[in-house]
Amino acid sequence: MSILNMKNVCKKYSTNKKINTIVLKDINLELKDNEFVGIMGSSGSGKTTLLNVASGIDKCDAGEIHISNNNICEMKKNELSLFRRKNLGMVFQDFNLLSSLTVEENILVPLILDKKYELMDGNIVDKISNMFDIGEILEKYPYEISGGQQQRVAICRAIINSPKIIFADEPTGNLDSKSSKKVLSYFDLLYKKHNASILMVTHDPFSASYCDRVVFLKDGLIIKEIIKQGNKSEFFNCIMKELEGFNDIE
Repeated sequence: MSILNMKNVCKKYSTNKKINTIVLKDINLELKDNEFVGIMGSSGSGKTTLLNVASGIDKCDAGEIHISNNNICEMKKNELSLFRRKNLGMVFQDFNLLSSLTVEENILVPLILDKKYELMDGNIVDKISNMFDIGEILEKYPYEISGGQQQRVAICRAIINSPKIIFADEPTGNLDSKSSKKVLSYFDLLYKKHNASILMVTHDPFSASYCDRVVFLKDGLIIKEIIKQGNKSEFFNCIMKELEGFNDIE
């Protein structure tokens, strides 16, 4: 069963001179329940645009995008904003934490926005923070913790509402190899044991090797996808072979 279904999705941007640049061309992409899919491609291929359109951050110009049988392309701005907050989790390369809030307060932001105060009275933050090994830094501020810890805080914030899909844009892009591996292990935990579906943009073949399937973009088109066969190491080698044809990877 698919939780995300993109049908013939197109996206273009216009310059001041009214010149249209087509970024996505007839994209057809499905994300199944409890599936981890990576998106890869060369610089300018449309990876981040695809993620933004799929998550409703940006509007497509043609096509349909269904999330749990809801066509988000037909939603009004306020309706879409509420739908995204209740059903989707976002993890970005730059963490996007609020510097004036503590770690605990940052994690609680989605519940505050949805006025789910009854959940805040429980131990939900303790449970989720301990799962990601950041229970001891809840009272600290973002500038007092490491990049890897900040990314784990961002993931906690993204999943506190139990979203149906987690969209991740280069989640390990600003991390060292040790922190990256730890964050990826938590993504692995989320979709294997907590039934989350994940769509992740990455330039890193090691990160992509954690996925069930990797989709390759070129010039706004999906040109190929590969499905994991065997272990991470074998899948990593398959991804590397595919990337040999790409230059200037983001």
